[in-house]
Amino acid sequence: MKKGKSLKTNVNKGLKAFFLGLIIIGFLGVILTYNLKTSNENLEKLDRYAVIGKENIFVIYENKLAIRIPQEIQVDKNISFQELLEKKNYEEVLNSLNRLLPEKINSYKVVKYGEMHLDVKNAKNIPETVIDEKRYILTSSMHSMFDSLYRENSNRGTGELIIDILNANGRAGYAKITGEKLKKKLPITYTAANYEKNSDYSLLIINEAEKSKMEELIMQVDEKYFKIADAGSIPTLANAVLVLGKEQANLLDIYVIGNDSSASDAVSQLKNHGYKNIKTDKKKSNVEVSVIQYHPDDYYIAYKIGKKLNINNMIEKNDLRNKINILFN
Repeated sequence: MKKGKSLKTNVNKGLKAFFLGLIIIGFLGVILTYNLKTSNENLEKLDRYAVIGKENIFVIYENKLAIRIPQEIQVDKNISFQELLEKKNYEEVLNSLNRLLPEKINSYKVVKYGEMHLDVKNAKNIPETVIDEKRYILTSSMHSMFDSLYRENSNRGTGELIIDILNANGRAGYAKITGEKLKKKLPITYTAANYEKNSDYSLLIINEAEKSKMEELIMQVDEKYFKIADAGSIPTLANAVLVLGKEQANLLDIYVIGNDSSASDAVSQLKNHGYKNIKTDKKKSNVEVSVIQYHPDDYYIAYKIGKKLNINNMIEKNDLRNKINILFN
């Protein structure tokens, strides 16, 4: 008899525990749903904000653009977003996003449960690249993405160039001085650093930039002898890299060909602009209009000379090496 009573008591206790568990789970569910709904409502009141989820960070710009950033993306070469989040360093995540993104955000929310329904016109994955087996934001593509998807109906789009400026002439602080000079004249963001060694030539590395913008850029710096180097030869996320060389030696020959006054004036102008190793050939050039001939690697050297002399006609010649011909009619 006692055994039956004991069994009945245990069953009753088990049922009570079961129903109590259901009540607790239901209560927690109500709280979680309320908190998630409240969080989402609070987020919707913001114009620009980040939502930090379990695997991704979503950055929302008004109702126009949402960007998904995987947490494995690097903040810099030393740390990733995932490592910051493991330390719950949310403020540094916000600061890092503002350093990397073209448009700043002003708040964040951490959402560990539930799904985010993003009511935006455009939703995109962050453009990324891999360097040394680490994932980085491809900043050049990101800027164009913002221009086309977020700034399309505003005046905030600048077509801003991102460039690295490397000092290869041994003059302390020269890269930064050049960068500040360029910022006053062109819409650029720059990073200044030293090149691995000094160089006689200046170099131009174009990763992703319009030719016209590069032409505008080289016209704003003092350097004249910009050789084109292979894209990707310097690991960077920038649109282009300027390596500022010493330019002291006789780097290439400039032949001025023609027997009229225009040829003589060109020699004087080139010398006044600081060009060296100028040679003259006073034979008739047999051209209908003045023209500059150049090797493909020397395009920007030839372009800058053409602008100085007001010559727009240019012909590429693969057989020219360290030599530019200027022919007058």
